[in-house]
Amino acid sequence: MINTLRIAGLNYEIRERSSEEMDGKLGLADFNNQLISVNQSCSSQTKKIAIYHELIHILSDAYGLQLTEEQVKIGTHALIAFVADNPDFKL
Repeated sequence: MINTLRIAGLNYEIRERSSEEMDGKLGLADFNNQLISVNQSCSSQTKKIAIYHELIHILSDAYGLQLTEEQVKIGTHALIAFVADNPDFKL
């Protein structure tokens, strides 16, 4: 798993956290501190899904899209399908 992503001109650190720290969530985006946290107890595939999901939340916030949680979920699945259809594209 990569350690940082550049999103909307800012560097976001990706950090694995314990299930207790994550309060049962798979991922969290901290816009103020440019941090994406993922639950370390998840599989590597689930961690990637969580990163994609938080990426869309960050883009929504950065560009004033005001996406709903349902729209973020759909966008996550669309992005995952895009990556599957384009195997040379890597996270």
